[in-house]
Amino acid sequence: MEASMITNGGVVTVKKSQPVLVQPESATPNGFYFLSSLDQAIPITMQAIYCYERSGDNVGDVLKKALAKVLVHYYPLTGRLAPTPEGKLAVACTKRGATFIEAIANCDIKMLGDVRVPKLDISRKLVYTDPSIMDLLEVPLLTAQVTRFRCGGFTLGIAMSHCITDGAGAMTFINSWAQTARGIPITVVPFHDRTILKSRVPPQINYTYKDFVSITDVSDMAMLFKQQPTIYQAFQFDSHKLATLKGMAMSEDNVTSCTSFTALAAHVWRARSQALNMKPRQLTKLRIMVDFRSKFETMALPVGYFGNAVTTVSCLCTASDLVERPISFVVGQIKNAIESVTEDYVRSRIDYEDVYKPQLSSVGTLVVSSWTRLAFDAANFGWGAPAQFGSGGLVEELGLFLPEGEGKKGIVVILGLPISAMKTFQELVKV
Repeated sequence: MEASMITNGGVVTVKKSQPVLVQPESATPNGFYFLSSLDQAIPITMQAIYCYERSGDNVGDVLKKALAKVLVHYYPLTGRLAPTPEGKLAVACTKRGATFIEAIANCDIKMLGDVRVPKLDISRKLVYTDPSIMDLLEVPLLTAQVTRFRCGGFTLGIAMSHCITDGAGAMTFINSWAQTARGIPITVVPFHDRTILKSRVPPQINYTYKDFVSITDVSDMAMLFKQQPTIYQAFQFDSHKLATLKGMAMSEDNVTSCTSFTALAAHVWRARSQALNMKPRQLTKLRIMVDFRSKFETMALPVGYFGNAVTTVSCLCTASDLVERPISFVVGQIKNAIESVTEDYVRSRIDYEDVYKPQLSSVGTLVVSSWTRLAFDAANFGWGAPAQFGSGGLVEELGLFLPEGEGKKGIVVILGLPISAMKTFQELVKV
């Protein structure tokens, strides 16, 4: 297979080998693997691209052999999704295998530019997907592509089912794979019993969830996204800019404490809503991804829990309130939402999703996911830490926060908007 992409002013050609299926090197459990309601809520594929500046001629062989070893621990990744008699999803542990591809590029790796910013032409070449597979039940739960570059560097392009795990779980798997490639024992053994997040009988729904509030598009935003291409950009906020935003928030309305994340999320939400030219009466929603691994008290989630241990909380207000009221109002909403995530909130959310199977809408919504605490640097397969890391693709309503700068004290925001809105956002988001 051969494909070309144009980036950084040049044409990049990538020749891919035929995909192979990698199976665990020793026996693993059979049967069906339970998925919680949270696992089934987002049946999409996550993508990631790791860039390394050096490698060896045997990099593909090293990674493939290490993958077979680590899949003994992460055996559900070799199965496929399957329906249950109750109309839900599970994983059939049939050992069909993880998909593995080797490829060669005709250029130096620097021609890729900043891989943190999603570029469809790049991700198609560096992250393998089989366009002939249309059925969700046939999609591999893990696909890995190793692409070698002329300079000696390589990329690792990952596609992983969100039904299997969240970002933190995916990162733990990659880092365990890297440790295995270096010939050392994995430091985190995955915990696979997801029934600890099973819905309760009878269900106990104790909260309302703004996440599922339906929003009417009175500002013709959908038309804007339809008429103009969405472009993605990176916006850097160093420690000084973050301190400025926190200072602005704490100077008003008796806000005595504020995290960098909260201040930045409030700032980005406001600027995005203005850039989309929302009418004053337009409802707008901020959905925040919250990792609840540390929130459980009566029965703490085991270390290494391999599954979706994230939920979302939402803030909802009109565009006029969002823009005209002080930023401390927005910060206060975000703080209260995040603090509402408790073990009981999560248990209730699981029951709610199991009973109602609600649908999420992207209208007027910004989803913020922070990866600032994930250990990207630990993905050392034997040739050093990755020089770059990025997501292969983002949905248009998602804003991704990544670590930035020395000591990772800054944050870079990756965001996509229609061209005209992006021009406005660039100005509004400046600090």
